[in-house]
Formats: sequence, structure tokens, C-alpha cells
Amino acid sequence: MKNKNKAITYSLLSHIRNNGSLVKGPINIFIPLVKKAISNLNSKGVCKGANISEIKIEADLLYSLDFPIPVLRTILFEISKEVNTAEKTDFVVHKDDSFVINSYVFEDFDYVFTAKQEEVERIEKLYIQFLETVSEKEILPDNIFKFIEKNKFNLSKYFSDKNDKNGEDFTYEAQFISFFKSIASVYETIQDIYLGSIISCFIEYQPEISTKEVELLLDTNFIVGLLDLNTPESTHTCRTLIKVAQANNYTISVLKATIEETENLLKNKALNFDKSFLQKKINPEDVYNACDRLKITKADLERISDNITRELTKFKINILHHHDKITNEAKFTTEYEELKKFRNSDISALHDATAILYVRKKRVKPIKEFEKANCWFVNNSSSYFGDSLNLKNGFQSTTIKADDLLNILWLSSPSLNKQFDSDDLVNIGLTSTISLTLNKNLPKSRVLKELDENLCKYAQEEISDDDIVRIAKRIANKQLTDIEELNSLANTNKEEFIKKLNDEADKQKEIEIKTAKKLDAVFKAVKNQTDKYLNLRKELEKQNLNSDKELENTKKALISTTSDFENYKKEIFVKSELKKWRRRTIFECIISSLVLILIIVYVLFINEWDIEKSIEYYKKSFILNIIISIVLLLINCFYFKSLYDKYRNHSNIENYKKNIEIPKNL
Repeated sequence: MKNKNKAITYSLLSHIRNNGSLVKGPINIFIPLVKKAISNLNSKGVCKGANISEIKIEADLLYSLDFPIPVLRTILFEISKEVNTAEKTDFVVHKDDSFVINSYVFEDFDYVFTAKQEEVERIEKLYIQFLETVSEKEILPDNIFKFIEKNKFNLSKYFSDKNDKNGEDFTYEAQFISFFKSIASVYETIQDIYLGSIISCFIEYQPEISTKEVELLLDTNFIVGLLDLNTPESTHTCRTLIKVAQANNYTISVLKATIEETENLLKNKALNFDKSFLQKKINPEDVYNACDRLKITKADLERISDNITRELTKFKINILHHHDKITNEAKFTTEYEELKKFRNSDISALHDATAILYVRKKRVKPIKEFEKANCWFVNNSSSYFGDSLNLKNGFQSTTIKADDLLNILWLSSPSLNKQFDSDDLVNIGLTSTISLTLNKNLPKSRVLKELDENLCKYAQEEISDDDIVRIAKRIANKQLTDIEELNSLANTNKEEFIKKLNDEADKQKEIEIKTAKKLDAVFKAVKNQTDKYLNLRKELEKQNLNSDKELENTKKALISTTSDFENYKKEIFVKSELKKWRRRTIFECIISSLVLILIIVYVLFINEWDIEKSIEYYKKSFILNIIISIVLLLINCFYFKSLYDKYRNHSNIENYKKNIEIPKNL
């Protein structure tokens, strides 16, 4: 299946990325994948092609990814530079995009590919077994992989004009990952697939962090997360984003109205503190859930509400006190009218409309490229409304989710790994995706609050806490959906209301008994699969270790051999230069000696070979005296000394050797 194949590819990309020695840049991460595609073509007898689109077809088919031609071209040129040598040409890409494969085999990743394939198949089998325990509905086995890459589709709207949809109901998939999160061998594979899906965005997008000033305007739900009144994962997301944004010199701001809205939210929660039970059991993002987790009392919540401004100053957040003019303008915007339809109150709708208008004014004009956006309204809620307010024609939205922004910043700068690693990125993204999916199923908070109040009024003595938890599970799992009808029943028929709740609790209890038995079989399967996984991993690590050792030894031997050869070439070159150096002096001596001999022969010849006459002639000839004296001076004082220095004076010889300039291309 296509999604399963993509999951294997994502897992491979994660593996390549985590093996830092293989990766020098964002595009280089795809080089091993494309090498394998070329190798596959070569094994099929393909030795040349008219266009690199033939390689693209093979790569797209092999990995279920769309490799754009410009990106593929860059990768192929990198491969040709890497694999070809002066002695041998294995792969060539010409300027007209034609290519030649003389001989190319790439098997380095075969064992990794097989291992990743087995890991992905293991996830698929576990997912099928899980579905059999929780649902009778037929769902495609590779839906789990569609869900894991859901975040990639969320990011794509910021990168390009593509408007890919991945908006199916993934409730069971979210429950599956949540269920297996504590089992490392399963969750690690899911993490790899998720990380790989984000890395695959590099094919379409080459992001850069903006060097100009960027302002992040924080929403109410972000402040709640920052104060640790959401989930622990949400708090980690918000605080990580603050840290990363400040490291990149972003301005972080919040409207005074946002602080007021947060204060009112917490005060209302404190006011109804003793009437809430269902909400904290159903919605993990609810403030009551955080209070339960942190053992916060009603008084603590009121104290936090009174000190929000002081808490925000600790995070160096800029508070925008004067925005009345923008708020008044916001009352006449289409966003305000749209937001009033699904916000709890007109005040909340006006707050969001004000923030959106602030961002729009800050940007001056609509922006298409993510990097050019100098302001964002950042939220941290699973009830994200940004998609409904996105501008058309490929313009950037004014709003962005905190985890989406973190993903983009991570993609934009690998150096951010020092500030938060890929495990943080994956856990933030997966947790957010799971929350977003599960919370979409929840009834409106107003309806849940009303049900909570009805439980306190009419059923507190009649229904146990365990049964209320079961009712909460049925609501969260979409098994109990007619909440408003249930609230109406509470007001008209108390006995029937209690009976209905008890019936729902009994149904859930029966399901839990059946599910427990089925899940026991799933856990046994997980244990067997985990044992196989661990054995496979040990084997792979052993192979990898041996491979790494062999590669390291080969490298050392090659370096040693190369070094010896380089030294040998240098030695030969130095000897050659030394001979030239000495040869010049020998030539000078020979020429000088020949000149002297010729003069002597000439003098003897003109004096009829009579030595005495020749000596007399030499004494009388002033010019001849000077010439012979000069020649003898050169021979005795310069040439003979130079010969001695070049053959017998070792310090002089060594100094000359040291000063010989070795050519770079020897």
C-alpha cells in the first residue's frame, strides 16, 4: 500500500538523519535514497537515459515520494561528484539532463531497508489487532500511517500553494498511539515515521529563518499552557517555543485583553471548582485536569489568576496595553462575524478578531512566503480555528499553532538541535496531533458544564465515581453523543436521567471487560513482536558495528596507503629537484673548464705547440691574463665550492630540500 510504503521511506529518512556522519545538509539526506534508485535501474539493465525524469519515476515508485526535478537534479549532480574518480566514471548527468550509468551498485542500505520494512509491518499488525478490540468498524490497515503523517499536511499549507487534505476521523489511530506510547519498541518506530514525514518536507521546501524582526502574539490558550494549566506536553511545547523564539531574537507579545481573558477564564474555573468532575476526566487539556494533576486548590487557582502579569514578566513577554483603536476596528471585520458563530461569547470573538487585525496591520500587506511573515498570532489549542480563517489564493494565515511553528523553525535551522532535539520535536508534534484528534470528538464545553451541574444536582448520591469515569470515557470515545438530550432529560425526569446514566455506565463496564481480554492477547503479541524487534535490532547493531569497524579500518588503510604514496611522490619530486640543482653547477664547471682548455689549446696552436713560447706569449698578453684569471677564479672560488656545498655540505642540502615548494597537483 502507498501509505505503508511512505511509512518505510519516512523511517529510512529518520535513520539517515540520526546517522549524522551521512548528512551534510538538508538535501543530502535524500542522497542514499536516490543512490538506491539508480542502483535499481542499473540492475534492470538501464545504462543510460534521455532525461532524469526516468530516475524520478523509479524513485517516486520506490519511496512513494514526489521528487521535484530541480531537487532531483541537485541530488544527482552531488552523487556524480561523489562516485566518480579520475580513473573510473560510474554515473554521469549531462547538462541537458540526459544520464549514463556505466556501473553502479548501492547495497549499503539494503539491510536497513529490510529492517525498517519489518518494523512498519509490525506496527500495522499491532494496529489491526488493536482495532479488533475496540471497534467493529472496518478500517484500512494503513490508516495508522496516514494519521502519523497528518502533521506533514498541516505544515504543507505554510510551504506551498498545495491544499492537501488529511482530515479523516482518526480517533482510533490516535487511541492506538496513545495506548502504545509507554511501550518503547512500538513508540520508537512511530516516532521514526513521524520524524521522517517532517524531514520529507525538505523536498518541497528549503526554509530559512527570517533575519528581520518577527513578533509572536500569544493567544489565551498559549498563556494557560505556559502557566502549566494544560497538559504537561502543552507546557513543554509553549516553554520550548518561548526559548527558541528568544534565541532567534523574536519579539514575544501579548495583548492586555488576552491577559484579562485568561484572568476571567481562571476565575470562572475557580468559581465552579466544586461542581466539576466530568470535564477533567473527559478533556485532558482542561484546566480542571491540570488542577487535579498538580493538586491545585480553588484558592491556588484564584492566586494564579491574580498574578498572571507578574508570571509573564518572568518569561520576558512584552505586554501591549494600548490597543483600543484596533479593538474598535475589529468590531467591523468579517473575522469578528465569523468567530461569533463558534466562540463561547462575543467578547472572546472580539479578542481573537483584535489579535488577527493586529497581525494583519503589522504585516502591512498579505504575505505568500512563510519567511516574509513578520508577525503571527500563536495559539496552543486543539480547538484550532486557523484553517477556517485562512486567506485564499495561497496567502499565509495570520494564526499558527505552537507545535507547527516549532516544526518549521526546526526545519529552518538544524542548529536548533542544540536548543531542542528531535525527540522533543516528535513528542510535541505527536501529542498535539493526538489531542487535536481526540478533542474534536468532545461536546462543547458549555454542554459538558451543564451535564456536570446536572450530575451534582440530581445524581451525586445515585452514581458512583467509577461509573462517572465510565460515562466520561463513553463521551470521549463518541459512544455517548446525545449530551444535550441527556441534559434536557435531567430537567424533566430525574429518575429517567439517572437510569440512562447507569445504563451507559453498565455498557462501558461490559465493553471494558471484553476489551481487557482482547488486549491481553494484544500484549502477548506485542511481547513476541518486541522480542523479535530487539533481536533484530541487536543483529543490526552488530552488523552496523562490524560494518563501521570494517569501514574505519578500510579508511585507515586507505589513508595510510594514500599517505605513503604521497610521501613517495614527494620524495621522488625532491630528488628530481635536487638533481636539477646540482646539475646546473656541474654544467657551469664543465663549461668553465672547456673555456680554459680551449684558451690553452689556442695559445699552444699559435706558438707552434712550443710550451716555452706559449708561456712567454701568455705573460706578454694582458687580455689573455685577465680572461684566464677570471675563469680560474670562477672555477676555484665559486663552482668547486658550489659542488662541495651541493654534494658534501649536508646542512646546506637539507635546507634546500625544506625550501622546495611541492606542487598541489603532484
